[in-house]
Amino acid sequence: MKGKKIVSTLLALLLLASLPVSAHAATWDIGKGDITVNAESGGQTVRQGGGAAVPDSAPVITGTSKENNVTINADSGQTASVTLSGVNIDVRDKGKAAVSTTGEGNVSIELNGGSTLRSGYEHAGLEKNNGGSLTIADEDKNGKLTAWGGQQGAGIGGGSGKDGSNIFITGGGVNAIGGLAAAGIGGGLGGNGSNITISGGKVGATNGLNGAGIGGGQHGSGSNITISGGEVNAIGGKSGAGIGGGHTGDGSDIIISGGEVSASGGENGAGIGGGVYGKGEGITVSGNAQLKVRGGSVHGDYGTGAGIGGGGSYGTDGAEVEPDICALNPGGKIEYYAPRSSMSGTPNKTVTNPTGDFVWDSGTVTTPATCTGKGVRTYTCTSSSHTKTEDIPALNHSFAGQEYVSDNNATCEQDGTKTAKCVRYGTGGCTETDTVTDTGSKLGHLFEDYVSNNDATCEQDGTKTARCVRYGTGGCMATDTVTDTDSKLGHLFEDYVSNNDATYAHDGTKTAKCVRYDQCGETHTMPDEGSRLIAPPLYRVTDKDGRDIAYTAEQKGGVLTVTVDEDLAILTGRLSGIRTLKAQGVEKIVFVTKGATSAFLLSDLLDKGEGGEAYRLTHNGKAVTFTLGESMADVGAILIKP
Repeated sequence: MKGKKIVSTLLALLLLASLPVSAHAATWDIGKGDITVNAESGGQTVRQGGGAAVPDSAPVITGTSKENNVTINADSGQTASVTLSGVNIDVRDKGKAAVSTTGEGNVSIELNGGSTLRSGYEHAGLEKNNGGSLTIADEDKNGKLTAWGGQQGAGIGGGSGKDGSNIFITGGGVNAIGGLAAAGIGGGLGGNGSNITISGGKVGATNGLNGAGIGGGQHGSGSNITISGGEVNAIGGKSGAGIGGGHTGDGSDIIISGGEVSASGGENGAGIGGGVYGKGEGITVSGNAQLKVRGGSVHGDYGTGAGIGGGGSYGTDGAEVEPDICALNPGGKIEYYAPRSSMSGTPNKTVTNPTGDFVWDSGTVTTPATCTGKGVRTYTCTSSSHTKTEDIPALNHSFAGQEYVSDNNATCEQDGTKTAKCVRYGTGGCTETDTVTDTGSKLGHLFEDYVSNNDATCEQDGTKTARCVRYGTGGCMATDTVTDTDSKLGHLFEDYVSNNDATYAHDGTKTAKCVRYDQCGETHTMPDEGSRLIAPPLYRVTDKDGRDIAYTAEQKGGVLTVTVDEDLAILTGRLSGIRTLKAQGVEKIVFVTKGATSAFLLSDLLDKGEGGEAYRLTHNGKAVTFTLGESMADVGAILIKP
């Protein structure tokens, strides 16, 4: 199936962004009920029968029905996109349009496979009622559409009394058959056909009675019709032109610039131009157009229609009008055929431009351009009186060389503007000025009188702030905060407290908190001079009452000799002291008093107890005792000869 639609890139992106992926390109069967497609600013939805509106940016309509129809609505500024895929709708017995368009926006219809639309009385087969354009396309080149209008309705375009305008056919095999008194493509009975463009595909347009094949219905005119490509076969109804006006209608501003085009007038109607009594004018054939034209035949007392020109009138043939062929390429041609003759035979007349000598003059400015308004240049064909016009672009405003003057609106942070007048200021209605940024004109902030923010800390400088001298004017609310150099407070430590970490070997430390500790969390630790612990002696020599008495100690090698000039003396200490002495290299202690000498190995004593136990080696005259611990256990057995 085809999912591509002829929509602007912007609309496609908006639809893809706003609708869920699962809502795209659903298939809708017309046999299940009427279908309404609605394109609004919020996206496109589809409603069938009495069901809810379903988001669908690219609906594909299929199926067959003699009851139901399709309505395509596009709000202003929106494009409704629909694919007709093998759909067959025949509602001629229901008195309504098979497919109708509404709203002020644009409608784009893609063809996929062959589809047929037949409408009821006074309705077009594909009825255009929307204010924007109707585009019929065939991107994949496999689509066909046959549209039958009901009585007084066009095949494609307006219903009875309605115009058919802004119709674009860009591809596909399109066959439009108007009902009684209506055009194949264009207006219904009494309606005009205008702004009809065919640029591709294979198009057949046939009118039932009194209307043009492409153009106006009965009493309607056909104007601004452009065919630039494709295969087009347009057959007028009775008294209507092949391309142009219906019965009594004119055909004007018709451009054939390409494609293979065959235009046959109905009875008394022109091939291209007016219907009976109608005029044909402003007809241009250009490019490589392959054009065949045949005026309508005599009917009763009414004359024949021109190949290109006017329709016949009572007793008079339609006047032939020379088309504008100034832009016809050497490969293009116009073949004229007599009424009722076969258009596959030899033409009565062929108009070509084999040498390309139809040229335009250099043109004359007929309307000068201004700064804001387009001018007009008119060209005249050198081989005829035909003219064409082209727009001269507006001069646009120019400020080249003009002095830009400051508007004196710069602020502290924003460049101001400067303005110059257009070089044509005051002439041709020009009052235009150009205002641009005056680059580099911003004033910048100026800060004075800085005030401390009182936010200095022990270790960090604080800040100070000043307002811009233009603070509060010109929208300026700027302040400047900078470091208040040398404002930091520094730490202040008082009330040092000992850390109780002194040892026998070293003084301890003491610590104080900064007086702003709650803010900085800083402490300071320093030596606590004089706090070193006094170590207890490794051994002592006492009298019987525990008072220290004088002694001498001498260590030679691993022997420590302690000598006391007393009869009664006690050598005492703790095993921990013995362990320390051993660590200092003492292996044996000899204890000498006036009456006795004793000795022991430190290792033997250490084997007898724990480090915290006290020992007592007592000399009383010649008597020697040796005890250990609180229980005064006798360890004299470890004494050895000195």
